[in-house]
Amino acid sequence: MTPMTFITIANLSSQVNSGAWNCGVYRSTLSMFQVSRRADYAVRMMIELALNEGSFLSATALSKKTAVPKAFLHKITADLVKSQLIMTQAGPGGGLILAKPRSKINMRHILEAVEGPICLNICLLRPQECKRDAICPAHDFWGRLQMMLTEQLEAASLEYMVAEAQQISQKTNRRNDIPYLIHRDDLLVNNWSDEEADA
Repeated sequence: MTPMTFITIANLSSQVNSGAWNCGVYRSTLSMFQVSRRADYAVRMMIELALNEGSFLSATALSKKTAVPKAFLHKITADLVKSQLIMTQAGPGGGLILAKPRSKINMRHILEAVEGPICLNICLLRPQECKRDAICPAHDFWGRLQMMLTEQLEAASLEYMVAEAQQISQKTNRRNDIPYLIHRDDLLVNNWSDEEADA
């Protein structure tokens, strides 16, 4: 059965200890409500292909540019091809390429291609899935939150993400109001060294 969410609760300790998760520093068990690694990898891959729109990119080059392990890359590629977001071509000069203009692909397309339909809570699956729908204020909250999330995902096309990537490459000042879970001060409070923090 196709999974219904791309947001998962994950225990990162095993990933950190094995070196599989390299986007943050965690030295203790930490469970989080988060985008899955599979979804994160798919977004990285699609942005890189969008940056190279109109040209094939080999799996090896894509893996190197995005830091997505080849084992994951091949599995995710199959999902993206099935969803008609990318095409592949074997042989010299082949590889992966967007199947449609980057302006026509958005973040929702990508996430649903690898994780299935977005459904933050089972009560949003269909009307009266939960008998408490009519009396539960949380039901309306989950519904509003899902609408906000899907609207933001649909608004973020690969064209937009490419523009973001170009700004970063031009060293344009990045926003400083991102609500990080763990800040530099927290690392220092927990006595983690600079070397660990930059790992």
